[in-house]
Amino acid sequence: MPPYTIDIELTNRCNADCYFCPRDETPHQGLMSDEVFDQALLRSKQIRELYAHADPAVEVGITMCGLGEPLLHKRAPEFIRRARDEGFYTTMSSNAALLDERRGAAVLDAGLQAIYINVGERGEDYVDIYKLPFERTRDNVVRFAEMAGDRCQVLMVLVDHRRDKAHIADMERYWRDQGLTNFVTFDIMNRGGALFVDHMQYESRNELDTATRMIAERDGEALCAVPFLSTFVGYDGNVYLCCSDWKKEAPVASIFDDDAPYLNPKLALVTSRERVCKTCNLDPLNHLADEIRARDEGADDAADVEALADEFATYGRELRNAARRFDELEAIGKGRRRIPVRAE
Repeated sequence: MPPYTIDIELTNRCNADCYFCPRDETPHQGLMSDEVFDQALLRSKQIRELYAHADPAVEVGITMCGLGEPLLHKRAPEFIRRARDEGFYTTMSSNAALLDERRGAAVLDAGLQAIYINVGERGEDYVDIYKLPFERTRDNVVRFAEMAGDRCQVLMVLVDHRRDKAHIADMERYWRDQGLTNFVTFDIMNRGGALFVDHMQYESRNELDTATRMIAERDGEALCAVPFLSTFVGYDGNVYLCCSDWKKEAPVASIFDDDAPYLNPKLALVTSRERVCKTCNLDPLNHLADEIRARDEGADDAADVEALADEFATYGRELRNAARRFDELEAIGKGRRRIPVRAE
């Protein structure tokens, strides 16, 4: 998977109804139009060109993911083919319930190079969590993996929504028995605060004050990395801060605005921590606060909070410098100067 991706949300609708995906919190849902995809592909090429000037070793890829199930979009195979024709490493995420033989053949023939499949339960537990029939999904996954062969990498995504590592290990064993060998595990995320999770209520936490002080003592900034690892293009043509913005509260631009790669407005949002960041468990201050609490409670898996604070402070400084460099490159490319965003 390339280190930088453009996440193109073909749709934010989904055929599953998982309790750990707060879909009801999205203010609007729809399918990406051809016009929006055309412009998203154009912007993707511009972003790739900018990164080539900054660091030729950085590959820029496209993933058809977003907040929904991309196979609900009838033109998904065509969009995959167009991304591949432009030379992008192209991937997709899916719950596989719609990945029947016809659709599987279509995306493979279009040139799909990797697919991330989220099936982290089985049997009746799967039905209860995903609200989809398990046997059909399982058969789709196994058949697609056989069809894909060496053409497309198949990765099983296991979300630890139970907070039970033994269950994740059991699911991995199950899928290995089905012939799947590649796995990606995620802890549960609160989707920028859109999903209520008991231990992720940060505004009232004393640990947050401690985390803020630790970063300040290191002369650093707690700037979240996530928005700068990808560009998130919503189905509606807006570029959003990141994939955690389920409420779509933080649009930074429209892809019809001549502003790629949107670093300055993102930097302003992560600096202020307003809207999405201050309630998100991926935010570095919130992350550090979680680890401080785990350390103080004597948790065996607690991180080294001093080392984590060092890491976040250093990254914040590096990100600020990188943004200034990209700003200069973008200005050169457009023949004009721009003023970098700075923290107040």
